[in-house]
Amino acid sequence: MFSCVIPVSAKDAQSQKFQDLIHSIRKQTFPEDEIEILPIMEGDSESAKAAGIKASKGEICVMLCADNYFTDPNLFYEVFLIMSGNLVDCVYERRYAYLETDNSLNRYFSLIGNNDPVPFYLGKCDREPWVKGLYEPRGIPSYGCNGFFVRRSCFQYTNLDDYYPMDAHVDMIENRGMNYKVLEQGTIWHRTSDSLISFLTKRYRYARDLFSDRKNRRWKVIDGREDYWKLALFILSTLTVVPALCLSVRGFMKIKDPAWFWHWPVCLGFLLTYSLLAIRNVLKHGAFFQVRCPSPA
Repeated sequence: MFSCVIPVSAKDAQSQKFQDLIHSIRKQTFPEDEIEILPIMEGDSESAKAAGIKASKGEICVMLCADNYFTDPNLFYEVFLIMSGNLVDCVYERRYAYLETDNSLNRYFSLIGNNDPVPFYLGKCDREPWVKGLYEPRGIPSYGCNGFFVRRSCFQYTNLDDYYPMDAHVDMIENRGMNYKVLEQGTIWHRTSDSLISFLTKRYRYARDLFSDRKNRRWKVIDGREDYWKLALFILSTLTVVPALCLSVRGFMKIKDPAWFWHWPVCLGFLLTYSLLAIRNVLKHGAFFQVRCPSPA
């Protein structure tokens, strides 16, 4: 029934986080012989996901990363009940798991619903924040990973040889139409990083390889005039400090966690990281963000 697609590097395969993920899958109350686990070490993370989808045999693909963890052992059974009627194509949770015992940086990312503050300002997070009123969702969120349950038959409507999760969902929505079911609980733990510096280094490489240098992207982080205004708001909020601190205070008033005050340092770190990337992109591609695809003849 379920095929768990997990891209892993050689380093991931030896990590405790990956072992914990496998353990949390095996702890599910759904019959173990109905759950296929596919760790894929093939190319980059996105080509590994595509290879896993092609190799999968289950009716539902569970799109995971090596740093995920299921805190609810009944989640697979709940998703099975929802998707067994063929009326729902994809199930995901509205929020990430928020654990008070987690490190403060991971708690911050969980609280805002994304491991990058730019999509937060653009309204394109892959999850929603734990506090209402801080976030205005708009457009298509960054669908696709960290615990998305997708009916395998839907992948025929995208090109797995040119795969990226959000692009795939744009294709599915345009070519087929998709019925998404959002669960209110937050039981998928995304243990994204223990150090801001190491995470920003990894994020630079990720954005360079999969956003800046990759052609034929259908889902774009910056796409249209409103996105530029939202990006300007992010830059202004970061440079003037006070708006970013105000957001931290507003969040802290609802959930008394000092992790909220990571917001400005994280925004500053991402602003510097993406500024370096934008300069590099202009020098290499003549564009701030993504490669400009040639117009069709």
